[in-house]
Amino acid sequence: MNQGIRRRGRTVIAAGLVAIVALVTPAVAGTRTASTYHLTAHLSLKKVRDSKGPQQIRILKLSPGRNVPDIAPATQQYPMWGLTSTMSANAGAVAGINGDFGTGEGQPKHTLMIDGELWTTGQSGGNAVAWSATGRAAYIGHPALKILAKDLDRTNSFFVPGWNVGTPSGGSIQGYTARGGTVTQPPGKMHPQSTDPHYCAARLVPTSAIGWNGARKTSIVRRYKVGAQPEPCPKTPLGFAGVKDAVVIASKATSQSVTKITGLQPGDKVRLSFTFKGWRGVTDVMGASEMLVKKGSNIAPGYNPGDNYILNDNPRTAVGITKGCSDVELTTACHLIFITVDGRQGSTNWSTGVRLPYLADQLIRAGAYRAVNLDGGGSTTLWTKKRNSSYCESSPSVGGCLVQRPSQPGGERATRSAIVVLPTRDAGTPPGLR
Repeated sequence: MNQGIRRRGRTVIAAGLVAIVALVTPAVAGTRTASTYHLTAHLSLKKVRDSKGPQQIRILKLSPGRNVPDIAPATQQYPMWGLTSTMSANAGAVAGINGDFGTGEGQPKHTLMIDGELWTTGQSGGNAVAWSATGRAAYIGHPALKILAKDLDRTNSFFVPGWNVGTPSGGSIQGYTARGGTVTQPPGKMHPQSTDPHYCAARLVPTSAIGWNGARKTSIVRRYKVGAQPEPCPKTPLGFAGVKDAVVIASKATSQSVTKITGLQPGDKVRLSFTFKGWRGVTDVMGASEMLVKKGSNIAPGYNPGDNYILNDNPRTAVGITKGCSDVELTTACHLIFITVDGRQGSTNWSTGVRLPYLADQLIRAGAYRAVNLDGGGSTTLWTKKRNSSYCESSPSVGGCLVQRPSQPGGERATRSAIVVLPTRDAGTPPGLR
């Protein structure tokens, strides 16, 4: 009997110990290992492996200094297709990651401005990351862009809501440049039918260099003269006539806004201004999709069964900025944070890919105050010029190396643009914007 009591006592004590252990033992978490490498004095690369998943994470951190961010397009006109490694190497960069989403026709999906030149307002809404020519100021959020055209010879001014995005619809006025290539051209048909609409258009020829509107740098401005404004409004398109940096603005002849176009007369002086509200001094804007981090908090959308696959586990690319990039405190520095997470390679125990909240957590951990999601999936790519067997995973033909593993069986997937880090100041920035 005493033995039985002792056995029961031991059983009770053992059960109690198990309960205590269950209370104090944390949930099983992944093991995180990390190594940091200095690509330059102002650019570091962190290589991270999270065993839970597993996940392969790469983090580039750009500090203020000689190195500056820039945007490298795949080509000079639509359609735009190119490898991140090629775009980065051709730009003379020390590192580069893939940029924004795009359309099947080779257009950027969201807003794109390079060295002060607006390429497009984008095919859809979205967010963006933007920075100054020096990279000492940067912003992330929705780009509140206003394009204002003002006839300096008459009391005629109007907004242009779309730029290299498509045919004018409703009462809108659209702007076009040669960047649209064969994809986005001024409206009209070369061989119109009787049912095709008429479009009113004006060709603007630049008469000044691009520059700021003043010391506060709130708007990028350029002056033009009206080179042509055909009357009556034809069904055929008004081209650029081989004039470098020419702009065509157009609307439907039946639009309520058409008098803004027909009111422009050949020889009139016109000023175009491009203003990103609240984003002073920006010269480069890369479009993006979901906001991930806002004021240091994770606001990334989660995934529920039935949601779009893009919210599920996938390879990821994102960019973040520290608080010092857009605050008014001159003593806080601006750091840009670029991150990739590999995915769709769980069968080889490399990396499964992540959902957006996990991605946002990694950005916050790296110091991001704001962050936004870029194109991912097969597009996720991070290239460096400097090679080191400790972090290189493959070697593209242009030199340098990929520090992660693209999910495509054939390697890198072509994209529209890349965010690159230059070894010194951006020579492509016009003098009037430096």
